[in-house]
Amino acid sequence: MADETEESKVNRTIRNITMGLLVLAVVSGCSSNPENSNRRNSQAARAVPVEVKKAVQEEFAVQMSLSGRLEAIQQVEVPSKATGRVQQLLVKVGDQVKSGQPLVVLDGEELRIQMQKAQASMMSAKARYTEATEGTEAEVLAQTANSLADLQNKANAAKVDLDRAQKLFSEGAISTAEVEKARLALASAQTNLENQKQKAQQEKRGPTQASLDSAAATLKQSEADYALSQLNVSNLTIKSPIDGVIGSLTATVGENVSNNAVIAQVINISTMKVTAKASEGQVGQFEPGQSVSVKIPSANMTVNGKITSVSPMADTSKSYPIEIEVANTDLRAKAGMVASVEVKGNPHKAIIVPREAVITKAQSSYVFVVDGDKAKQVTVTTGESDGTKIEILTGLQGGESVVVQGQNTLTANATVAVIDPNQAKNAAGKKSGNQGQGNGAGWQGGQGGQSNPAGQPNSTGNSEPSATPKG
Repeated sequence: MADETEESKVNRTIRNITMGLLVLAVVSGCSSNPENSNRRNSQAARAVPVEVKKAVQEEFAVQMSLSGRLEAIQQVEVPSKATGRVQQLLVKVGDQVKSGQPLVVLDGEELRIQMQKAQASMMSAKARYTEATEGTEAEVLAQTANSLADLQNKANAAKVDLDRAQKLFSEGAISTAEVEKARLALASAQTNLENQKQKAQQEKRGPTQASLDSAAATLKQSEADYALSQLNVSNLTIKSPIDGVIGSLTATVGENVSNNAVIAQVINISTMKVTAKASEGQVGQFEPGQSVSVKIPSANMTVNGKITSVSPMADTSKSYPIEIEVANTDLRAKAGMVASVEVKGNPHKAIIVPREAVITKAQSSYVFVVDGDKAKQVTVTTGESDGTKIEILTGLQGGESVVVQGQNTLTANATVAVIDPNQAKNAAGKKSGNQGQGNGAGWQGGQGGQSNPAGQPNSTGNSEPSATPKG
């Protein structure tokens, strides 16, 4: 329930005073007959003066206010993906940036040299792969054919030389060693000829599948090495991953930074969120998609917000977290500012009584209902309150006369005297006009049977005996 306002406190004090003055007027205005006076004084002493109001059924909706702090909708830490010395800072804290915009540049000459070497290796692998897939050129095939013919001639000549040597050996003209030499020359010429024949056949058939696969794998590896070297070089320029504002920048020119070291923080505050907490009695008034009013005192702005989530579970404080998105296109609001979420509950039919009518003791709530001249204590279950009125869920049907003044001194079935607050105010005006001549004896006698002793100073300061109140 909301705190009681100063105005309601003052009004309640005035009513208490006027009720007391009305009782004083009733007691002072008794009959001059001693018996009638005593009887009326006795009845007045037993009856508790109360003020009542009707319990009514009406449309009821509670204006609720929840508080929380603004947070950026997106907050990203920007790490370095390379190791190097900070060469240049391109932004400062508070600058607005776009996704992909360079923030910091690192010096990386070694990485650039590695990229050039990887590029050269890739070009060589591409050439080998092209040669393997396109086959042997006609010029090469012709050269191979010429070599084959030459080797055939050499083999034929070696055969002739061996035949001649064998004939001369049979005639005794040469030695065995010379014959053996001719035989070895023929064998070598025949081997060379056979190798050349196989090469020619290989060139005609083209490369094998194994050689093609090997060339392709080598090319892919060289392309991957080159792409990685390019990525390493590009990582020397650290870029913003999102649109937003530079929230922090820890890097300085000349500083050496390591891989994965956080050098900046980028926050997106064009849209912000507020996380507020609702009580068990309030959470039912909120649902995703609902529009609410969000006040941000520090930025002197009030904007519409939209509820994005309502937690189905209470946290450790027995409250239910609610997230609200807030547009901040001009970036006036900052992360961490306090925000107040204002929302009016769903209007519904309810039994309503003044808030002060409900007394709560030992986790139990009740009201006093006047029936005749008796005050009946009725246990009630309360709902929401707007600070002035309170919803009664069970215990009342509507139309009952509920005590709103004097209820704190009542007991069950106590005798009461219902006082019209307008009469109380009129009585208060009359008594205040006569207060300078009265001595207060009637009020004291009605409350405790006491009187002002003769010879004691009265309200005017005189030492006259108090007079008997007359009707």
